Amino acid sequence: MEHTVSKKISPIPRGYRTATTCLTVVDVDSALAFYQAAFGAEVLTRLTPADELPALHATIKIGNSIIALNCEAPEQAVFSPISLGGAASQVHLYVDDVDASWERAIEAGAIVHIPVYDAFWGDRTGVMLDGNGHMWSIASKIENVSQEEVQRRARAGLETDVAMPEAVEVPYEVLAAPEVLADESVAV
Repeated sequence: MEHTVSKKISPIPRGYRTATTCLTVVDVDSALAFYQAAFGAEVLTRLTPADELPALHATIKIGNSIIALNCEAPEQAVFSPISLGGAASQVHLYVDDVDASWERAIEAGAIVHIPVYDAFWGDRTGVMLDGNGHMWSIASKIENVSQEEVQRRARAGLETDVAMPEAVEVPYEVLAAPEVLADESVAV
């Protein structure tokens, strides 16, 4: 097929960065509701195969970052972490007030994986899981630390076993509970 273009089109859509995170979820609409409640996400797009059917794909914006959401497609071997029984990656958010953002996400149904703490690299941070099993780390920079000092603190922490708090073991079947996956009070 031949394409005729009359004006220059940017190969990267407006608002996107070169790399965009895509999360596979069990139910796009429930995930949208959670991300709105937990992280103040703005829904940019929502694709459905027909009116009144659940969404297959969506894009959201959290702060200045766009994230795509895709529905599981077992026939294409595409599964969410909840279906696989564990996460292989995480999304990291820098926010103005990590403690307030943390509480908002927990109230929306996020599950604590690593409680918020002051990290040796100068962030106040913690890690949580959403109802689809995706890990989210949330942080606020509280101190500018040189790479040399980060290295020194890391070594000192390893020597004294004070590097970071223990992760809370979370059975993945707990994450699939309907009250965690959706909050009907949040508009989609």
